[in-house]
Amino acid sequence: MRPTTTLWATALFAAATAIACGQESRQETSEDVAAARTEAAEDLNEATRDAAEEAAEDRAEAAERAATRAYEVAIAKAEGDYHVAIQRCDALAAEARDLCKDEASKAFDAAKRDAEMARNQRS
Repeated sequence: MRPTTTLWATALFAAATAIACGQESRQETSEDVAAARTEAAEDLNEATRDAAEEAAEDRAEAAERAATRAYEVAIAKAEGDYHVAIQRCDALAAEARDLCKDEASKAFDAAKRDAEMARNQRS
């Protein structure tokens, strides 16, 4: 071979080698894309799972708060009803007044128990 041809052949070989070394094969690219898709799917699944868990926790906390507020309202109503009943009882004669206050107290206790049971069932 002439020196010029050898020089050109060597240059061409060097250029082809440099290009080939700097590029991935189609198979390597496909494998990289598949790996990236798998990782993205795993990340999406994890984020979805985390979001669902957080949403469930939020719903549970909201249900607990709602049960507590409903209990507080029921107790406030029971206390109001009790105080009104006691005022009515005070207008009665001694024996009837005592019986009336006992009934008011029993009704108040029953209302508190009902409120506690409702709260426990809701939470």
